[in-house]
Amino acid sequence: MMTKRCRHELETKDGYPDDIICQKCQTIWTISDYMDWSAKDLQHHAPLFIRREVLKRQAEQFNKENPVYYEGETK
Repeated sequence: MMTKRCRHELETKDGYPDDIICQKCQTIWTISDYMDWSAKDLQHHAPLFIRREVLKRQAEQFNKENPVYYEGETK
């Protein structure tokens, strides 16, 4: 059955930093569920706002784990 696509009105709640909630369709996306998805799966099956948040968190995690990664690359 086809349904009309929702134009999501997104919000986050205090105390739940991993959850993004649509006020219109009441869908809840939990970012930590998407952290281990492959890039291909994210591209084809996750909404754009989820992809952006996952990439932002992956970059933050990489910077925490590798604090001097970019410092030795100057010529």
